[in-house]
Amino acid sequence: MTDLVGIPSANVDQVWPLIEDRIEEACLTSRGKEKAFDIRRSARYGEKQIWVVWDADAKDVLAMVVTELVVYPRKKVCHIQICVGDQRERWQHHISIIENWARENGCRGMSLVARPGWSRILKQYGYDTTHHLVEKDLQDA
Repeated sequence: MTDLVGIPSANVDQVWPLIEDRIEEACLTSRGKEKAFDIRRSARYGEKQIWVVWDADAKDVLAMVVTELVVYPRKKVCHIQICVGDQRERWQHHISIIENWARENGCRGMSLVARPGWSRILKQYGYDTTHHLVEKDLQDA
């Protein structure tokens, strides 16, 4: 059995040892935008939210998610920045918990930047692919 638990900002340091390596690994694909330290600081201040998928049988973290609320001029959106873990089929349905939390916090939409495979997985939950992210590093800028 798995449970998705939203970690209060005051408790980030308590769970950090369980998730730091996964966050650091995920940050490697950010092309230098953030490191785990940055996410930890933002989560402590409530600017980002950390969610942990707890495996009750193994008594361990199976997956983790980092979200942030983004306010556009005409719409507030809950953006999933990081979503990593093992045995995805056991916990992917928990996205509805994050969606409900987002609604309760005034969001009218969800977004995420993810590998292409997530588009197929999330289609069953009503998500559509609207864009492709294309990036280039400007080393000397």
